[in-house]
Amino acid sequence: MKTEAHESRTLKRPSGAPRKLILAFAVFLYALVAASCTTEVIAGPEDRAMPDYLTNEEAQSARVYRKILPAVVTIYTSQKVFRDAGEAQQGAIGSGVLISPQCHVLTAAHVVSGAEEIMVKTQDGKMHPAEFLFSEASADIALIKFINPRPGLQQAELGDSDQLVVGQAAYALGSPYGLENSFSVGNISAFRDFGRYYDATIPARFIQTDAAINVGNSGGPLLNSKGQVIGIASRILSVSGGFQGIGFVVPINTAKALLSFKNRFWLGIEGIYLNQEGVSKLLNRELKGGLLIERVAKGSPADKAGLRGGSVAARMLGRDFLLGGDLIISFGTAEACDSDCLADANRRFADSDRLPVKFLRGGVIMETTIDLSLSRRDFLEE
Repeated sequence: MKTEAHESRTLKRPSGAPRKLILAFAVFLYALVAASCTTEVIAGPEDRAMPDYLTNEEAQSARVYRKILPAVVTIYTSQKVFRDAGEAQQGAIGSGVLISPQCHVLTAAHVVSGAEEIMVKTQDGKMHPAEFLFSEASADIALIKFINPRPGLQQAELGDSDQLVVGQAAYALGSPYGLENSFSVGNISAFRDFGRYYDATIPARFIQTDAAINVGNSGGPLLNSKGQVIGIASRILSVSGGFQGIGFVVPINTAKALLSFKNRFWLGIEGIYLNQEGVSKLLNRELKGGLLIERVAKGSPADKAGLRGGSVAARMLGRDFLLGGDLIISFGTAEACDSDCLADANRRFADSDRLPVKFLRGGVIMETTIDLSLSRRDFLEE
């Protein structure tokens, strides 16, 4: 299910779940799969009149589909991967939804994680190069934008995920297995709170739904009966690897909170905190601790400051790592010795646009300064 380029981030299992059930990202398939698919769309929704015999529920579903379809996109990514045979180029496919006249696209973080090239296919069949703006890997939310925005494209209306109840209808749209514009209907099954927080302030909550979500749906919208986006498809609970009635969606209100940076900053780093023992075992250095950078979002403040992620996959200390990246040992004057360091730095540098960073690379301690001014904004107001 999950491509080798993306690490699965397992959440706490719901109470009573069978041991064999695994929680994994509802990830995307290589573009090759989509290219090899012989299924063709015979007629789009604009070519078909609404039959007069539809039930109220069927007519509502059709209206939701027609309303949201122009704003739904397919995302193709390409990145370098390192295998035993050497370096290779890997392509992948996912879904997304246009949310602004400036052609911002909301998607899942794992769809674009590590991508060196991002292309977005709109409903007219045209491909648009896009740039990476923001990602929160633990929340599985990312924002990208067309490099050359195209005026006139329709954007989706964002709903209020706090105004949902179990049992109401839910609609999912995306490109499962490369089959673009696939629509599925289900219900809100539950709301899950896994006891975690993003950026130390935003609760990690998920919407559970039985609307079918499969490989390639990741990043696509979940909708209410008004055709408003209430969440972004993220992951599934499955034994077979395919959809089995339990899908997890990031609430749109979580995405809204994550995309506002007026009072906080974003660095664009994915990594793991290592304590003194971890640094010693992995890097053979005697340091109190540090943040081992595994990935740096292209175009992010950290990327512009010259910080580097890893490229060598390894498994140590009971988990998978990408080694070879920089080890941040201090933010400003504070040592990166525990998991609260970045949160502390966020508070201490709340009114500053410059974040001094000291890091270890190739056995040499180096310094840089991250410019936070461009990340201190509300993406949804642009």
